[in-house]
Amino acid sequence: MMSHDQDALLLAIDAGGTAVKVALFDSQGGIVRLRNAEVTTNHYPDGRVERDPDAFWQATVRAIRDVLEGGFAKRLKGVGGTGFGNGVFLVDAEGRPTHPGIVSVDHRAQPVADRILKNGDDQTLGQMNGHRPWGGQTLIQLVGLSENLPDVMLATRWALACKDFIRLRLTDAALTDPSDASGGGLMNLRRKDYATEAFSLLRQSGLMEKLPEIVASSGIAGRISARAAAETGLPEGLPVAGSMMDVASCALGAGVITPDRMVMIAGTWAINGMETSGDDTGKYPLLNMLYRDHARLVAEGSPSSAANLGWYLKHALGDRISVPEALTIAETCPVDARRCYFLPYIHGPSPWQASFLRLSATDNEASMIRAICEGVAFEHRRHAEALLEYGNGEWPEMIRLTGGAARSPFWGQIFADVCNKPVEIVDTPEVGALGGAICAAVASGLYATLEEAVAKMSRVSCRLEPVPDHVAILEERYHEFSRLDRGMKALLSAAP
Repeated sequence: MMSHDQDALLLAIDAGGTAVKVALFDSQGGIVRLRNAEVTTNHYPDGRVERDPDAFWQATVRAIRDVLEGGFAKRLKGVGGTGFGNGVFLVDAEGRPTHPGIVSVDHRAQPVADRILKNGDDQTLGQMNGHRPWGGQTLIQLVGLSENLPDVMLATRWALACKDFIRLRLTDAALTDPSDASGGGLMNLRRKDYATEAFSLLRQSGLMEKLPEIVASSGIAGRISARAAAETGLPEGLPVAGSMMDVASCALGAGVITPDRMVMIAGTWAINGMETSGDDTGKYPLLNMLYRDHARLVAEGSPSSAANLGWYLKHALGDRISVPEALTIAETCPVDARRCYFLPYIHGPSPWQASFLRLSATDNEASMIRAICEGVAFEHRRHAEALLEYGNGEWPEMIRLTGGAARSPFWGQIFADVCNKPVEIVDTPEVGALGGAICAAVASGLYATLEEAVAKMSRVSCRLEPVPDHVAILEERYHEFSRLDRGMKALLSAAP
């Protein structure tokens, strides 16, 4: 440890899909104070998913001011942050939005990705940036915006990731880090710089001038400006770390810094990530990120995780019961009981859509909620099996579970039984924010390296072992889920 200031605090901003969370962490990774601010994300029938950047910033300001009440500001040593990866926030040279912020589940650019796949350029593109194209990816979104909204792009100076937009407002510096730049499909992972050849392939070389400088996740990426200090109550000149996109930040906060661990992030997206050697296998994942300065983090996923339960409780049950109450009800449905299946695609993308299948008169509230929990775990396993192709083909020794599902031992046990692997829960409710705090701890000099900071700040609260009898039952249900899933996707894809 470089500094022995036991009173030091670190502020972390986690800008997620539905809320901004601002947390104060001590130097051992404990949460001292936490505040949430809801933000409005607009979902449109045509696939657009947007956020008002100014309202987003004001919500962040309110959360920062709330968390600092009581004189905490004077103990701060640094600021870190994270936010949803991909999507894009466009601003002019003065930092003013030129377009609503685009969220990663936005599907408007999917035709661009489909065109790349159809004409066979996806393999060439993958060799350039290490990814397969998809509609919410920053690279693909930028191409779509350039083709369809050229006037907006002409007025735009910077194309920023979510967390980088917040940091711009804090520091007046337009910068990004390797995880967001590489995870957005914008970098050549071998050279560790922007993939100019990818923009040339897509006939959009002019977009390169919109991309910010890349700085280390654990380095200083600006300092709190006088204006931001007046708005937020943060000390002027306080260092702000480069930080990481949410997937990488969750992996870091969960202590996934060796290949024997896999992180499963069960939030709006079902995201699994693990470290890999980075060898080019000719297959390209959803996310392929530069991580911890020298490592590679690969991830597979889709918008198919714990948010399905939240949607069901709000829209089907009318907020009659809370998430903890729902999981208590689900626990009354025995693992060996007959029950329906749930395909967890409330958030798409089209034509994949959610559904209950094989409902019968014996199903009830408990069995349906349990089916949702299992469907989410099944989808995580499916992504994990795809992810193994980028490693040595073997499951890691353990799973570190984060996100909404990690707050429930019942749901965590389902993950352990479905994957037949031990599941460890990190001892903090805000793992992504902890990753931001770890970056800030290094940038501010509290620790020398990310690895040292992880060892001091990330701990496991419990470990759930798979139950053999449950494993056998859920193995059979997983294969039936997969069969039903393939059939429904084929049916929906063939629909006029």
